[in-house]
Amino acid sequence: MSRALLLDLGGSSLKAGVYELNGKPLAIERVPNAFVEDEVDKAEQDPEVWWKALETAADGLDKQIPGGLTDIEAVAICGFTRTQVFLNGEGEPVRPAITFRDSRAHGTIEDLLMRPAVQSHPLARHLNAFHPLARLLWLKHNDEVAWNKTQSVVEPKDYLNFKLTGSLACDPISQFWLLSAMEGGNSALAVLAGIDKAVLPDILRPHEVVGAVLSNIPGALSKIAGAKVFCGSNDTWTAAAGIGALKCSRGYCISGSSEVFGIISDTKAEASGLITIPWGDAIWQLGGPGLNGANVLTWMVNNLMPDERPFDERLAILLSRQSELPLLFHPYLHGERTPLWDRDIRACFMGLMAAHKPGDLVRGTMEGVSFVNRMVLERAEAAAGAKAQEIRLAGGGARNAYWNQIRADILKRPVIVSDTEEVGLLGCLAVARLGLALAPNIADAADGISAPFLRYEPRQAESRIYDDLYAIFQDTLKAVENASHRLTALARAPRL
Repeated sequence: MSRALLLDLGGSSLKAGVYELNGKPLAIERVPNAFVEDEVDKAEQDPEVWWKALETAADGLDKQIPGGLTDIEAVAICGFTRTQVFLNGEGEPVRPAITFRDSRAHGTIEDLLMRPAVQSHPLARHLNAFHPLARLLWLKHNDEVAWNKTQSVVEPKDYLNFKLTGSLACDPISQFWLLSAMEGGNSALAVLAGIDKAVLPDILRPHEVVGAVLSNIPGALSKIAGAKVFCGSNDTWTAAAGIGALKCSRGYCISGSSEVFGIISDTKAEASGLITIPWGDAIWQLGGPGLNGANVLTWMVNNLMPDERPFDERLAILLSRQSELPLLFHPYLHGERTPLWDRDIRACFMGLMAAHKPGDLVRGTMEGVSFVNRMVLERAEAAAGAKAQEIRLAGGGARNAYWNQIRADILKRPVIVSDTEEVGLLGCLAVARLGLALAPNIADAADGISAPFLRYEPRQAESRIYDDLYAIFQDTLKAVENASHRLTALARAPRL
């Protein structure tokens, strides 16, 4: 039977799987990945590390499957986004990639917005340290040698596609913001900002073919020479596809190393702090990526109980040690993107007393992240003029039933959780199925994959309590922002 090689490049690991086209998994491999970052604003990765991880994963899959990597008809890759890979004319990286956590371009954007022509541009409201145009400008001003060598700017999955096929392309979903900034001739935002290089390669839809796997790649990948490689898209869109969320009136949450939350609408609507992007034919995504999700829970558990026992065991022990006292947590350990777009906001507990127990801090962490979800949900629904009927949830943060119920109670919507851990791979499979003409659209391609789901209904009594706590969360946000900015200024001030 025909098979697909599917890859999901995340910030902490690369996940790879071989699936039959009907959705049956045959083997899965995981290879660790790591950032090079400081404690403030730098976050980079060497693209060659991703390629080595792909080769390692392919070799591992080849050993798992009887007969090895045979009958591979298609390859589909998704990867983390808001990351710029800078390539020379031969497709080689000129420097480490600037990843989604990097905020070094903050000063560059502040200076750019001082220009009247830029400030008055309709797209200027979207400019921040995480915008791809900001990263290009930062590179131009701070690493002239690398900038002069740069001929193409792509996303991580595009680089892996190039290594497999020798052809360079990107998709319009992942590159929406850079495409938008470069449209308009001399009035384009990029031109006004000082970027006049044509750095984007061909634009293909996720299910279109970039090329075929080359025959001269060493190792197990040599066995899949000639397989079709589809363009793919970013990990958020792909995971949403994998959980069947790419339908109107559905919300989605991808809770991984960071949180991504939004709703799908048939209306192109704008909301403060949210990103509106076309995610397919006549569907729009209203929401966006945060910086705080399951990573905050991991940080909390590891600091409250720093031993060698498995994470889930330690989490369960901590949750068994709770009081009944309310506790409020603003969860911005890493600053925040959607919906605040504030790199300097910081985390804060409110109402902490001696009577509180360690489990209260863990519960508060789950609640705080869920309150940010609710902020996004309310803004998106108000803009779209429609209510999300359910929230589709996936990622590492979806593996805990206690947290899933908290989300349902706070969001006051049914939360539908995929019982399959690797939803990114399922989304890649949906892309491959669409590209191979096994379905007419991405929603039907996903529906053709058999995957179990769990359902969490909101509880009325708990939702009423959370309404009160959420009101306090909103009322105290401005105070948290003001205090955070003053503390950040102190941290950056020179020490005598």
